[in-house]
Amino acid sequence: MGIVRSAQVALCELGIDQWQDGYPSKEIIEQDIVAGVGYVACDDGGAVVGYEAVVLTGEEAYNQIESSKWHTLNNYVVVHRLCVLGESRRRGVAIELMNFAGEFALKHDVADFRIDTHEGNVRMLALLNKMGFEHVGTIRYDSGLREAFDLKLNQN
Repeated sequence: MGIVRSAQVALCELGIDQWQDGYPSKEIIEQDIVAGVGYVACDDGGAVVGYEAVVLTGEEAYNQIESSKWHTLNNYVVVHRLCVLGESRRRGVAIELMNFAGEFALKHDVADFRIDTHEGNVRMLALLNKMGFEHVGTIRYDSGLREAFDLKLNQN
């Protein structure tokens, strides 16, 4: 939960409301773990420095966007709750986690990747741009609007 708190502080410092309402809670992270979708990244010493939920069962909120807007029309992987410990940021941890999700998807015969983030989350937006994700539209969660992106995974 220290990693989650670190991410909440970083988002607050960006001046955005994402994750400022207690989300994700300890209970949500525990549910991820029980469901087998919670994954961590560790540094060379074995300390946990990043977390993500890798989900292959879809995201209902993505149905808000017309299917014709998506570049990926098949089953897809979605990453939720991606966060990196403050002192480990800018060391490739987020890319490592995202790459893991893509590799995990391909191993499960899923070649499409979807994700969303707050319009003000400049760090995540830069990561998605760097990785080649394409913007497809805006979705609404109870916590607010999020920008949705997708990527066709390389199957080579």
